[in-house]
Amino acid sequence: MKDFGHPVAQAQIDALIRERAKMDRFREGLVQAFPWPAEQAAALCDDTIVCRCEGISAGELRRVIRDEGAQEANRAKAFSRVGMGRCQGRYCGHAGAEVIAAAANVPIEQVGRLRGQAPVKPFSIATVAMSGEQK
Repeated sequence: MKDFGHPVAQAQIDALIRERAKMDRFREGLVQAFPWPAEQAAALCDDTIVCRCEGISAGELRRVIRDEGAQEANRAKAFSRVGMGRCQGRYCGHAGAEVIAAAANVPIEQVGRLRGQAPVKPFSIATVAMSGEQK
């Protein structure tokens, strides 16, 4: 077997397979010890803030689902502004998707994820000024 054109010994492959199996056992133990609290999103009070940047609450997300039929993350974003703040959904995206899935009674995979918008990471005007000086 080769990796990027270089030969790889079977012993190396076997060692990697053993290491991956060990990591998988550890991962499975973590999942069992600390299950993801998916039911927690359904139990959030309506006044719980989900998106701190835009001040969007769980109740607002539920209203968008109920009144606008927004059962997909980006549709809910269009109606509520969840994930449109400075963090661009990096902090609230998963929590918002959990609330949407619970309120719409659909699997989280069906809700999807928020599409990123430019800038991918915010930067200060000083950064722009500094880059202009170096030219």
